[in-house]
Amino acid sequence: MENLLVHDVRLEGRTPRGMARHKLDVHGYTPTTRVIASISSYAHSRSGLDNLIVMCHGYETGIEDRGAQMSTYACGYGLQLGHHGLTFDNVYITGQLKGFVSKITLFACGPANTRTGYENTSGDGMRFRGELALYSGAAVIAAVESQYYYHTPNWWDKLTGQTGEIDFGPWEGPVYSFSPDDGTATRIT
Repeated sequence: MENLLVHDVRLEGRTPRGMARHKLDVHGYTPTTRVIASISSYAHSRSGLDNLIVMCHGYETGIEDRGAQMSTYACGYGLQLGHHGLTFDNVYITGQLKGFVSKITLFACGPANTRTGYENTSGDGMRFRGELALYSGAAVIAAVESQYYYHTPNWWDKLTGQTGEIDFGPWEGPVYSFSPDDGTATRIT
């Protein structure tokens, strides 16, 4: 078994080498159903994956906090993975990964974030990641906070006008592992 790195190229930077032997670059016009079908096909052809690594933006929404008299952003609304993204509305499509992916690691902003008062809504990132684990049959690793990354160009990138390779560095904030058996979250960092 092996790893596969899926990079939605709207996340700026070059797909990193060394994290996985194979990669799949996804564009904003690629239907999310096709992205998941491609991952499934690849996983089946390899008799399974140890780790499906996903790098993309996490969806967020503006929140007006009347108590603090300010507006802010809340993460946890899904993943910008292909056209339409992966949200509560279509998380069931990851069922085709069941039995072929052991772990899914999400490098995205706040995919496991649930703002107080948003439990059991479309902004309940903890519940969404739990459902992703249940449908996919894979342990899901996801952070609560926004994740910062760098893409420092090397000399070749500068010469050719490209961005550098993505480097997320250490995790920001708490990180959870979601069980494929019952969707429960266990804090791992």
